[in-house]
Parts: sequence; structure tokens; C-alpha cells
Amino acid sequence: MTGLTLEVEELRKANRETKGLLFEKSQKTLRIYARNSDLRTEVECLKKELGGKDEEMAEVKETLAKLDEEMAKLKEEVVHKDELFQQTKDELTSDATDSYAAGFEDAMA
Repeated sequence: MTGLTLEVEELRKANRETKGLLFEKSQKTLRIYARNSDLRTEVECLKKELGGKDEEMAEVKETLAKLDEEMAKLKEEVVHKDELFQQTKDELTSDATDSYAAGFEDAMA
């Protein structure tokens, strides 16, 4: 073979090797694109799920605020009823003392 034929043969061999490498790279690129697409889909699903959790969290916070408000009202009611109880107790104690004193005075008379 002549020098030119050898060079052409080497170029053809290099061309086949380059094509093989390009094919491998393109296959790898396709797999990366497919994985990227899967990951994007997964991210979108997670975003939707997180959005739902944000709504749930807002509802829980709203419920908690209502419960805190109700608890404050109940505490006020307890304080008011305790004051009323103390007032009634004091009045009954005073009435009992007065009745006892009046009965004692009547007994002495």
C-alpha cells in the first residue's frame, strides 16, 4: 500500500472511532436528559405536595388562633366565676355570722 492509502485508512479508522465516541456521548446525553426530565417531574410533584402542606399549615394556625381565643375567654370566665364564688362565700359567711350573733343575743336575752 502506498503512503496515501495508509493515511486514508487511518483517517477512516479514526473517523469510525470518532463516530463511535460520538454515539456513546449522545446516548449518555439522552440518558442525562431523561433523568433530568424525571427529576423535574419529581420536583414539580414535591412543590405541589408542599403547597398542600402550606394550606394545611395555614388551617392549623387558624384553628390554633381560634383555640387560643377560646382559651382566653374561658380563663376570663373562670376568673369571673371565682370572683363571684368568693363574693357569694363572703356574703354567706357574713349572713351566717349575723344569724349566729342574732341567735346568740336572743338566747342571752
